[in-house]
Amino acid sequence: MSKLLPAVLACHFLAAFTVLGMPLFMPRLVAEFGLAQTSPWVGVLYSLPAVLTALSAPLWGRFADRFGRKASLLRALAGLSLAFLLAGLAPSLSWFILALMLQGLFGGTLAAANGYLAVSLSREQLARALGWTQFTARLALVCAPIGLGLLAAAFSVRQLYLWLALLPLAALVLAMGLPGEGETGTKKPSVAGDTAVPEHWLWTAMALQFLFFFAMVATFPYFLPYAEQLVAEPALIGLLYSLPHLVYLLAQPFAHRWQLPWRTALLWGLALQLLACLWQFQLHSLPALLAARLLFGLGIWLGFLGLNQLIGRLTRSHNAGSWFGKLDAVGKGAGVLAGLVAAWLSAGPGAHTPFVAAALACAGGLLLLNFFTMETHTDGSPAHLDHTVK
Repeated sequence: MSKLLPAVLACHFLAAFTVLGMPLFMPRLVAEFGLAQTSPWVGVLYSLPAVLTALSAPLWGRFADRFGRKASLLRALAGLSLAFLLAGLAPSLSWFILALMLQGLFGGTLAAANGYLAVSLSREQLARALGWTQFTARLALVCAPIGLGLLAAAFSVRQLYLWLALLPLAALVLAMGLPGEGETGTKKPSVAGDTAVPEHWLWTAMALQFLFFFAMVATFPYFLPYAEQLVAEPALIGLLYSLPHLVYLLAQPFAHRWQLPWRTALLWGLALQLLACLWQFQLHSLPALLAARLLFGLGIWLGFLGLNQLIGRLTRSHNAGSWFGKLDAVGKGAGVLAGLVAAWLSAGPGAHTPFVAAALACAGGLLLLNFFTMETHTDGSPAHLDHTVK
């Protein structure tokens, strides 16, 4: 684990930096094609890669289980680099849409990385590793908008796409050096020792992930026009956009000290996100926005802390690719719906209303958790999964 995890995390960070910094600049991108920054095209372009990833992720998961998790990781990185190269060269909106389609169809680096780790780690180690793969995603969400915000004055959005294509290419070179399954530092996936997981727990985990991801993503696409009502400097807007993820970065190294049951952590995470979203919907000052973004970040961290524990308990090595493919499809599906809802709300009532949709998703997650309390121990652990956790 000590050698594999840093290399996989480095690959994921490079891919995440490539992808996660650009959505903030989608309004400016559509302006380069002659459209308004509040155009519904912002939500459509934001969601398009996620739509195709949601459709293709289960297929790539089965590909990983059959041909190897390393092969799937290499495939995802190569596809991402090619897609960003084409996006940077796009002479028209239709060309750019084709590049985003390629990004979606051949993407899924997080699922590929998690599937690779699942065959090399125990379930408890995997739960912690999932926290660190999210750490690299949050690190990218902190660094990329700020860094790209500083570069936005010197380069067009499409020029930024060209430079970013180099990052997944570098990750591809790094991933080529990782051992394949069954080689030193990894293990062969096997059905032996993998106890069956009740189907309704899998569906519950996917439903919780859907609601949790929806609550996060719904606030992303139109944050730029929302924040411009209070802030003029692009770099400061990038900082505010990234602030919840900075909270995750500061809190994650201390996660092992909390020892919170998955249900308790997820409950508090959703509750804090709900409060933060309602606050951001109606605030009118920069200090209040700073405080609400910090509260939102604490909710994201606690939510992931609980969700990753649950996913780690439910993962089985023999079908880890398919399982993480399904989870990726659910997460991307949530992002698709969140982007469309955000586009519709921002085009109507205004750029602040997606926070209401996010709050409703958090409320739905809290209701789902409450509904399933009868099937957990007092510490929040799944009663009939205790004997499978090694």
